[in-house]
Amino acid sequence: MQPRIFRGNHGLSLVALCMVLSLLVSCVKDHPLPPTASHERGDVVFDWYKMMIRIQLYTTPAPVVLLNNRAFAYVGIGLYESVQPGIKGALSLSSKLYQMPAMPEPGYHGQYDWEASANAALASLFRQFSVNLTDANKASMDSLEKAWNKRIKSHTREEVLARSRAFGQSIATAVYNWSTSDNFNLSAAGYEIQEFPGAWERTPPAMALPVGPFLKNSRPLLQSSLSVNAPPLPFPYSPEPSSKFYKAAEEVYNIALGLTTEQKYIASRWADVGGPGVGFAGGGHLLFIATEILEKKNTRLGEAAEMYAKMGIALKEAIYRVWKGKFDFLLLRPITYINDHIDGEWTSFLATPPYPDYPSGLVALYSAAMQILVRQYGDMAVTDNAYVWRGDGPRHFPSITKLVEEAGDSRIYAGIHYRFTQEITIQFAKELGNTVYDINLTGKRNP
Repeated sequence: MQPRIFRGNHGLSLVALCMVLSLLVSCVKDHPLPPTASHERGDVVFDWYKMMIRIQLYTTPAPVVLLNNRAFAYVGIGLYESVQPGIKGALSLSSKLYQMPAMPEPGYHGQYDWEASANAALASLFRQFSVNLTDANKASMDSLEKAWNKRIKSHTREEVLARSRAFGQSIATAVYNWSTSDNFNLSAAGYEIQEFPGAWERTPPAMALPVGPFLKNSRPLLQSSLSVNAPPLPFPYSPEPSSKFYKAAEEVYNIALGLTTEQKYIASRWADVGGPGVGFAGGGHLLFIATEILEKKNTRLGEAAEMYAKMGIALKEAIYRVWKGKFDFLLLRPITYINDHIDGEWTSFLATPPYPDYPSGLVALYSAAMQILVRQYGDMAVTDNAYVWRGDGPRHFPSITKLVEEAGDSRIYAGIHYRFTQEITIQFAKELGNTVYDINLTGKRNP
């Protein structure tokens, strides 16, 4: 007679069942932590971006605008890669970006904490990409990294924390090493300034050499950028008073003659002028706004990482596409045209940057990066609190589109761009933002 604990020839004894369950439980301990980056809070990311924006605000000398936006691109990419294995079904950007090498992968035996990985990656990346850090800056960064490690350690085993930190650091090293080969060269050494009707000329007061004439030879992040060109000018250059070009320059001149206090404020606010402790470093103002949006939406770690990565990609790619256009069209600035054909004594409200007019750099950065947020969350109302700390009130916009438009207008008020340059650039960069947003990181077809 069979014991009662058996039910026929195919039954399992209670003892045997317990042994199987015990084995399964012990095996789970050796499996990676279930994908949780999509559920963990994004606070560690927000803390790091807010700290770096604040540090850069007081950096002396201030970071170079173009280099700083490039740095934010690689930091965002590294952040995403540091948590990508913890996002269910997510793909590495190495399969999407131009000549990006394969990234380190986490081990398949052991758990990971993705907050810890992100914390380690951001700490390492910001240290490597930051310039002119003081001892106090470094101490602040060390303190933030330790504070997050302590917070994570309260609910994570030491070996998991160590493993996660090591993975984040390995990602940071791989991304930084990749960045060193992109040939991002701002020098004008060896560049010959061309001369033809309507050609860019060095502008007062500094009469500086052009910045970035060889950026078109750098490595873009999107292969498609190699073949994308800025739209043609809407009308040809002409010195004739009856021409559309003359009227475009005349508009800049007339606005400058009657600049209101509000227009002067807008011009300065978006240029972030004033130096350390007064205006944000390149990219800082934009990312301040973006960080407030993401934080108010309680964006989770995985989504925040993707947003910062895509905004960063849009920033660097906007520079590549715009500077390629600048040195293809070589369009003269308003100050040159106005001095030659309208008023020889006129000066712009803000100093003209040392590179050609078309397309526009600043509004391209805003249009491309902010389009990522528009696509993710809609063209929502937004408040810019970037300069509340210095006594400026918050600036409210009914939509992100209106914010970008004001950033474009600011360069007309400054006297450094034609209106057609701003309008065309906004659309040109918006298309770039759409392209970056549509990078499929799930392996599924986009709707």
